[in-house]
This record gives sequence, structure tokens and C-alpha cells, in this order.
Amino acid sequence: MPYIMQVYGRKLVHIGLNFFAALGFSLFVLANNVPCLYAARLMQGIPMCEVFISAMMVAEYSHPKRRGYFITIKKCLVAIGSLMCHSLALCWTWKQIATFAIIPNAIAIMFTFIWPESPSYLALIGKYDECEKSHKWLYGDGLKSKRDLEQLVSSQMESRQAMDKNNFNTAVRKLFKKDFVKPFIIVSLLTLITDASGRYYMLAYVVQILTEVTKDKSVALYCTIGSDALTFVALMISCFVIRCCKRRTLLFISGTICASLMCLTSLITFLKSHFDIGGSVYSWLTPLVILLNVFIVNVGVVPVCFAIMCEVLPLEHKGTGTCTTGIVFTLLYALVMKLTPVLMERTGVEGTFGVYALLVVVGLLILYFILNETKDKTLQEIENEMKGVKQSNFNEYYLNEKPLIE
Repeated sequence: MPYIMQVYGRKLVHIGLNFFAALGFSLFVLANNVPCLYAARLMQGIPMCEVFISAMMVAEYSHPKRRGYFITIKKCLVAIGSLMCHSLALCWTWKQIATFAIIPNAIAIMFTFIWPESPSYLALIGKYDECEKSHKWLYGDGLKSKRDLEQLVSSQMESRQAMDKNNFNTAVRKLFKKDFVKPFIIVSLLTLITDASGRYYMLAYVVQILTEVTKDKSVALYCTIGSDALTFVALMISCFVIRCCKRRTLLFISGTICASLMCLTSLITFLKSHFDIGGSVYSWLTPLVILLNVFIVNVGVVPVCFAIMCEVLPLEHKGTGTCTTGIVFTLLYALVMKLTPVLMERTGVEGTFGVYALLVVVGLLILYFILNETKDKTLQEIENEMKGVKQSNFNEYYLNEKPLIE
């Protein structure tokens, strides 16, 4: 998909991913045996990369000042989907829910036809006139917009000239350059933090975790609905939080609180299971701490991680970078989803949360030394920082030349 995105554009990939998702849900509706269910699930494996790729697209289409909360709004809609599925399951069959789930994909396909192509993609392939029209459609034709467009076009002109002289060995060496390796490490660590903090395993295993904690499945079920509602509220609040706070500040504060709450959950559960300390307090305190952690993760950790992931990959390496980091994203997602039940069985809630808290801390420590601030910066400005080019030098070199956009 990243290769198709770089060669044929963002719109085609977005339409294709939504088509395969809708086709997968259609197969669910028509399924009448287990092999059909497997076929439907396999079909939906194709658009799973949309979790990652569509966020990259949002970053390219968004104004720098609005990019953060546009990506967060996307996460809010994911929370709405989860809440609706869990709520509809109380009165609908899974086939009825699958039928309903086709509608958002169909609407997404229709809306995609009215978009312009991404200005970044058009500049990448050398269609500068179309890039100017698309950029003006999205951002207007103010002075700041024109200057950002000049930087985008001039940077891609230079990259294309260098690309024409490249051979295969040079292309391979690019993968070991700082402006590829550093964003790759940053995105991989952010993915690790997102997975370990509970973004996905809490959605999938929240009933089992809360049942283990409360010893009452009916209470756990209601706590699950509460968790979904809390996730949605947290993501709505995060739209304002991510607009006001710097990316680094929000990441390290929310990440530290998240790790602390996970350690507290581990400690409380350990004391209860091994020393029977806490009595009746344990039955409400542990679920409260877990739900508070769900709130902190979704109000800070998840939005800021995805916002930074979508910003740091340079346009020149967007295809390769999306592919490699997408592989890391998929592997970590699969590992967390498969290992969580095993950890729960072997080490209990205390061991599971303790291991994941340690992973969050390690990721934050490394990012503290290598992550730059990206808030309110254009993708080109962030790319220049990754390459070690000072913005003042870039402006002096390019803007003293004859303007590319009159």
C-alpha cells in the first residue's frame, strides 16, 4: 500500500482500503459457516494498514495548526465505533452490526472523489502546477501559504534532481541516513508506547481484565461500556488539549502518569492476590485505577503519539518509511494482542501491567533525548529539522531566489 500511495497517489489508496473493508463486512453478513468468517477476516486484513496510512494522509491534508486535533478527531470516531459496537451488541446480532458497519466505508469512498490530490504527493512526482492548485484549495493563497508552498516545491525539485542521479546502491544507502533512521526509531518507539499503554489490548480484553479484577462478569460488562464512553470523552477533550499543549510536554506528562497508574494497578493486584490486603476496597479501587488509566491514555498518550507519527517521516522517505514503520506497527500490534492473554494466564493482572509499564518507561526515556518539538510546524519544517537543516538557512537560500510561485 505505501508503494501504491507513492506511485498512484493518496486518493486511490484511500478508496481501495475502504472498498476492501466494506467487502470484508459484506462477507461477514453473508457468512453461514466458519470458513466464510475466516475469508471475511482475511479480507479485512488488507485495509488494517489504514489505521496507519490514513493518519499519514490526514497530516498531509491538514493545516499545521489544525493537524493535531484533526488526527485526534479521527481517533474520536474510532472510539465512537467501538462504543456503538459494544452497545448494539446488547440488542442486535453480529450480522446486523456488520451490515451497519458497511455504511461508513461507503460514505468515505463517496467523499474521497471530491478531494484534490495531496499537494505533497503532487510535488513529489513533479506536477507543480497541480500542486499549487491543490495547495490553494486546501490552505488559501495568503502570504504564509505561498511561502510554505515555495518551500515544499523547491525542496522536492532538489530531491528529484538528486534522485535522477541515484543508482540502486545510493538508494539503499539512503535507508541508513539520519533523516530516515531517526524518524523510523521515533515512530517505532511511539508505536511501542501506544501498544503497551493499552490502546488496543484494553479494547479487546477489557472484559477479561475487569472480570479477573472484580470476579463479577456482569459488573465487568458495565465497566466495559463505561470504558468505551470514557474513551470517547477523553478523545473529545484531547482535541483541545493537543491544540494547547506542546507535543513533547503532553507526551512525557501523560506517558509518565500512565506508567505510574499501571504500576499502581500492578501493586494493588499483587498485594491483594498474595497477601489479601485491601479487602472490599480492592473491588472498586482497582477498576477505578484501570478506568483512570484508560482516560489518561486516550486524552494524552494516543493522540500525541499518532500526531507525531504522522509528522516526522520526510516526504522523500514517506513510501519506504510508511512501509517499514507499518510493518513494525503490525508486528507490535500482533505481539501485544497475542501475548496479553498469555501474560494474563501466566502472571496475572499484576504481571501484565507491570511488564507493559516497563515498556512505556523505556520508550519515554529514549524519546526524551531524540524527539524534537513538532507542534504548529509545517511538514517541510519538521523534515528540515530531521535533516539537520536550520530553517533560517533554508529561507535564506531559497527565498532570495526568484519566487517559484508568483
